[in-house]
Amino acid sequence: MGLNSEGRLGAYEPKGVIQDSIHGFIPINDAEYWLLQTPFLRRLHGVKQLGMAFLVFPSARHSRLEHSLGVMHLASMIAAKVASVAKRDQRVCDALASDCNRLTESLIQVARLAGLLHDIGHLAYSHMTEEAVKDLALFAEGRGSRALFEELTTLSGGNLKVHEAYAQVFIDRLLRLASEDPRAKKLKGLEGYLMAAKLSLTGSSMRSELQVLEDLGLSEGSVKVIHDIISNEIADADRLDYLQRDAQATGIVYGNIDIARLIHGITLTIDPDGKPLLGLDIKSLQTLEDIFDARYKMYRSVYFHHKVLAFSKAITMFMKALSQEWEPGLFPLYGNDSLPSLLLPSRLAEAIMNDAYYFDDSELDYMVKVYAARGQLARRWALSLLNRRDLVHVSIFKRSEELVLIAEDVLRSKGLPETPQRVADLMEYVVVNFKSLIDDVKKAFSDRLELDFFKSSIVDAAKLQASGLRVFNWNDSLYLRGLAEEAKIPVVLLYAYSNDEKFHVDSLRPRADELRKYIKDKVRDLMKEAAS
Repeated sequence: MGLNSEGRLGAYEPKGVIQDSIHGFIPINDAEYWLLQTPFLRRLHGVKQLGMAFLVFPSARHSRLEHSLGVMHLASMIAAKVASVAKRDQRVCDALASDCNRLTESLIQVARLAGLLHDIGHLAYSHMTEEAVKDLALFAEGRGSRALFEELTTLSGGNLKVHEAYAQVFIDRLLRLASEDPRAKKLKGLEGYLMAAKLSLTGSSMRSELQVLEDLGLSEGSVKVIHDIISNEIADADRLDYLQRDAQATGIVYGNIDIARLIHGITLTIDPDGKPLLGLDIKSLQTLEDIFDARYKMYRSVYFHHKVLAFSKAITMFMKALSQEWEPGLFPLYGNDSLPSLLLPSRLAEAIMNDAYYFDDSELDYMVKVYAARGQLARRWALSLLNRRDLVHVSIFKRSEELVLIAEDVLRSKGLPETPQRVADLMEYVVVNFKSLIDDVKKAFSDRLELDFFKSSIVDAAKLQASGLRVFNWNDSLYLRGLAEEAKIPVVLLYAYSNDEKFHVDSLRPRADELRKYIKDKVRDLMKEAAS
């Protein structure tokens, strides 16, 4: 179970084990058991890890709570390895701790809580609604929208990071609860461990908060190390869990990673400024290649599946329409408030604490069903999420490779090298000039037709190189060098839809093939223009 010499798991007595489909038995201690009984953690039972992906992969119904437990478990093992490395090197220990005798216990406990709480701020259907909430804050008119904007921007440092903003408020509310609940008061130091976990997740550097670390025997350097344990661009507890968990849940055969070998290869070094840096040794090369292979294939097969993204866009469209057609008082659960007011992080935190409402998947499902029978534009998008697949966005490019092939063909015709960077430049030109593409399509087909696109990357080479995780020389792996080169090419998908339900079904879908050909020709023209 990973108990220390005093029989404790982290800083507390072991409470029991949870049977997990990926990691087997996951042990939990008294503090984690208390947290799992709070409404903030219970709520994660009702938030699917992959959002609406179950409409494409029917078995993908696992929750954020399962994933959070898995991340806690992996973070605990990684932190234990870091502590063992520090015990053998006084310089490393001094960089991590103000009291090396307490390092192992405190580092493991903070890492465990950071792993357990890292996804606490996710809303219904995870990332799929968060773009809509951002849109509500930026563009919605009416009661509550300005307050939502101000609260989200204040909490996220002006960046409108929705999940992070909610997480801060929820953890703060947990801290209050820990100071009030008699059961929590019996757990010595819990508030300090929770605060340290929050610092690791949010990166705060306020002196008043950093004092908590010293009280636990840790130093400021431990915050960055724990943050990297949970989240870095190369091999973190978050990614190591979801790649395996999501692969199993979707039935995809990728994601088999030798976790034990990876953890064995973890190193810790000190940079010229005296700060500790997490790293991997050269013996971890094969395992790291497996991680990137699983990552590449899972993103291609699941996360960036054109239908999964189409349903994600449908959720966003429904939320936008819902904010316009929201009827105060329709749902007794929410009283007479506007939708933006209900979603204020501070308001939602109190609602969750009082079990008033959670804004989890089941609540959004209920809204979809109600508005499918009474809304206007909200009805159109609600139906697309229920049983009307013919109302979902039409995929123009089902795979990004279709755009890549067009770009390579254009480069060949111009006598130019078909390098990943040149291909990426042509694809970027299409995205930058997307407005002109929309105008051409509307003129050729109908003003009622709309286009949308998705653009992202599977691996961000720049972020990899800038990662705080120190690894062996990338040039030691031909596979990783090739992957970093191919990563320059973005993933770009195009979609067509209409807000007019009848037009979408009766006109757009029957002409989908004609529309695809027309848009592909226009994309080719744009790329030729860029290559000239």
